[in-house]
Parts: sequence; C-alpha cells; structure tokens
Amino acid sequence: MTNSTKIQSVLIECKKSRIPVFISSTGLDVSFQTGIRDLADNTIILENKVRPEYITNFAKGKKFFLQCKMLRLESNVVKPRGTFMAFEIQENSVAEDTRQSERFMFTPEEKVIAEITNPFDEKTILRRPVMDMSATGLSLRINQGTKPFLPGSIIRSVRVTIDGKLWTSAEAEVVYNRKFLDLDGMLRIQVGLKFLSSDSTTGKVR
Repeated sequence: MTNSTKIQSVLIECKKSRIPVFISSTGLDVSFQTGIRDLADNTIILENKVRPEYITNFAKGKKFFLQCKMLRLESNVVKPRGTFMAFEIQENSVAEDTRQSERFMFTPEEKVIAEITNPFDEKTILRRPVMDMSATGLSLRINQGTKPFLPGSIIRSVRVTIDGKLWTSAEAEVVYNRKFLDLDGMLRIQVGLKFLSSDSTTGKVR
C-alpha cells in the first residue's frame, strides 16, 4: 500500500465511520476535535469547531496539523469557511504513523474505562474514559481543572474495562498531556500513556 493510498484509506474510514479527528495550529496550544465532512481533490473538508475566540490566533499559525487515527498530516493552508474549513494536502505535506500498532478509537457511549492509581498519592483510584487504545498504550480524556498527569510519571496500575469487564491491566508511563476542545466545545485534557508491562492474559484490542 503506497503512502497516498494509506492516507486516503484512513480518511475514508474516518469519514464513513464518523471517527473524530483533531486539528491544531502552531498559533495555539490547544487542538480541536472535529469530523470530516467531505473529501475532495487534495482537500479535506472539516466541520469548523474552532470557537470565535480562538479563530484569529488559529489562523495566524504557520502550520496546521490534522490527526486522523494513527496518521498525522501537515499543511501550510487551512481555509475557514463558515461552518466548515478546508485543509489542503500539499506536495510537501508530511504524513507520519504516530504509533507502531493500530489504534482503536472509542466514544464515551462504548464504556471503555481506565481505572488508574493516582500517581500523586498512590492510593486514590481514578476512573476515566479511554479515547483510544493500541497494543502499546492508550489515551484518557480528563476534565479541565483536573490536575494533569506529568510526562514521565509512572502509574503502577492501569486496569482497562469494557462494559464493566476487565480487558487488560498494566503498568504505564505518562508520555504527554495536551488540551483540546471536544465536539461540544468543552475544554478537556488528553493524557497519553505508554504500557510498560501488561497482564499476560490480555488479548487483542477488541
């Protein structure tokens, strides 16, 4: 599968399955969860989820990035057009696979929950929705105002349940935390965890 074919395949899947994607700009330290409305020649038409108070600094960015599952696309041109925006794929656009293994996305309705031991007191059990997961790690959605996990922190116990049933347990390391506005315009924090060890009984994701 060529690089362009792989990109097209991921974009079509995100559009057909309504999988949320993330757009960001070098003009801001926050990204925006959105959806693909349409695909045209060298252009991705996105729902415009950039709130008015952010649009000026967003547009001032010199580069724009679109995260679609495991692919990250880069462009110099994004054109807001009312309720949607056009992300132009250029010849010098960069596409990279941000994970070594396939990533599965989840919605809150799917009830995929991570039960983690709070790294700050090693006692409190926190329960947070899983945004996505692969064989090598996962990311959590936490509310703005919740003390974010610092990159490099080790979480001794992460238990992932699906519909209340244990799926896997592991020790993990915090690799990033970043702000984003979700589809409802609420400010959240996405925390990325890398598995350091896992339960040998764990099966494949889904």
